[in-house]
Amino acid sequence: MQKKIIIFIISVFSLGTITVYAISNNFSFNTKDLTFTENSKKNSVINNFNKDYKLTSSTSSNNQELEEEIKTLTKKTTYLLLGGFNNENESSEDYYKRRKDWYNLRYNPEIPKVPVDENNPNGIDTSSQEYSDDLISGLAIPQIFNKANESGIIYNSYGNIRITFNNDIIISSIYLPNVKIKEQDKNNPMKYNYIETNYIWHYYYKKLKDEWKLYYLYGETTTEAENYFREMESSEEKGTFAIAPSYKSDLSTIYSFEKLEKISQAELNNIYNQNINNLVYFNSYYNNTLVSSANGFFINEGLVVTTWDFIEKSLIEAQYITAKDSNLNSIEITGIVTANPLTDIALIKVKSTNNSFVKLGNFADVNVEDAAITISSKSGTGASIQTGIIISNDDYIQTSIPLLNKDEGSPLLNQNGEVIGINTSKSTDSSISLAINSNVLKEIQNKFTNFDFDKIDSISFESLKEKFYYTKYSDESIINSIPKSKWKKYSKIGNITKTIKLNLIKASYKDDIVSLRYKNDISKYISSMNLALEFKEQLEKDGYKKVTDNTTKTIYKNKKYQIVIMDEFDYLIIVMVKL
Repeated sequence: MQKKIIIFIISVFSLGTITVYAISNNFSFNTKDLTFTENSKKNSVINNFNKDYKLTSSTSSNNQELEEEIKTLTKKTTYLLLGGFNNENESSEDYYKRRKDWYNLRYNPEIPKVPVDENNPNGIDTSSQEYSDDLISGLAIPQIFNKANESGIIYNSYGNIRITFNNDIIISSIYLPNVKIKEQDKNNPMKYNYIETNYIWHYYYKKLKDEWKLYYLYGETTTEAENYFREMESSEEKGTFAIAPSYKSDLSTIYSFEKLEKISQAELNNIYNQNINNLVYFNSYYNNTLVSSANGFFINEGLVVTTWDFIEKSLIEAQYITAKDSNLNSIEITGIVTANPLTDIALIKVKSTNNSFVKLGNFADVNVEDAAITISSKSGTGASIQTGIIISNDDYIQTSIPLLNKDEGSPLLNQNGEVIGINTSKSTDSSISLAINSNVLKEIQNKFTNFDFDKIDSISFESLKEKFYYTKYSDESIINSIPKSKWKKYSKIGNITKTIKLNLIKASYKDDIVSLRYKNDISKYISSMNLALEFKEQLEKDGYKKVTDNTTKTIYKNKKYQIVIMDEFDYLIIVMVKL
């Protein structure tokens, strides 16, 4: 006998729904079964694809413990470089202690000795790697400390920290939102003004004995990258392509750009001609308003690879997806064939007369300082070639090519025009970006080479959305459906009206459950969980115990309530359940 299910929509909005299921004839609410997770919905979607198409390649480094260690070290490095949050009134004593600890963080290897003679009166091996490393860190570490403190940089929170591994070097990038920087007044050199911007620091760590030490660093504002992207986007014209100048950064201090500099414009033209017809431009829309954009490319006949990130954002926020080829002709999308969220890959089946597809290069042949090229569309009307170098080739390929989120899904190419990776959305609009290596792409190409194209199964975007992300818009979907008497009680939890300083866009109540959705319109780079820190601290002061804590979900509990705090894209979701 089929059981009757009632679905209570707790929060209804275009970014997905949270549902609680109850048997209508015997309702009991078990908070242990409460799974307000993005992963539960994601897994439900993935399980609908043909099991024969399952993608198993992984970019996981299994370095979780080391990543946590480096994240802690990154925060420590930032504190020693800039001082604490809102550090306007630091005492002289604290400043000098911070500077001393900063110098102790420097990578300073022991330089091999050589016999003293008239050519080498100091008796040190100036040809050794240790000497070169000591020279780099010895110049960069004190100089940048002085520059950063002269600039009077004031920050008030940490944003995302991104870590990549490259043999003996670990690169950590930390995003600092809404930073204030002291700038000399153009009209009055004796006066300083504070400008507000976002800042990214890139730290390079090397291990000395058993301790990670700071080898090199540089910082940049996102304003620099934004100006670069604006210039590039305006240079794209229909039917043409622009060759962007290399983005200026401080990477030339520790990396050689010699291989890149040897590539001629004629070679770039050949790489463009070799690949341009394999590119696809994706857009997703809600009520004919653009929601998200991405690139993609043909990996087999009729099969286009792009990022899962784009598909998921579109499933949550948009109503439909469109595709165009490089000549801006519309391509009919048959459906989504398969996806692997772990590697940020999605495969789309399209109806196209294009019989060519990219040639994949060998990831094993990718070396640090090799030239890297990417072709993508930022405007949706033309294409741009960007160049840079490989600066890390561990699990992901890290390059000196700055990318926008809309560049995700574009191919990363070697100097032979072969695809060695697919660019992800994990860039931070800075001078470095990440690509998934071609080993992941080879699994797709090999898996579908032997399939009859007409018989390849796919699921339409609309079907997936209706099954898992469908939102019913009606008069019931009002901004606030919480009775005043109930809100008076629930708003006291964690003093939420004072401790959450985000825009509340949806508030719902049903059977002693309150669901709140806040828009994170401060910055797309700051996890919404970081913006709930004050609320969490207040809960702990009020006696709530933390029972679950990870990057996307935290659960607090006392004898009366369970509080679920979640991060979903640009939104903070808080669910309060009376026990």
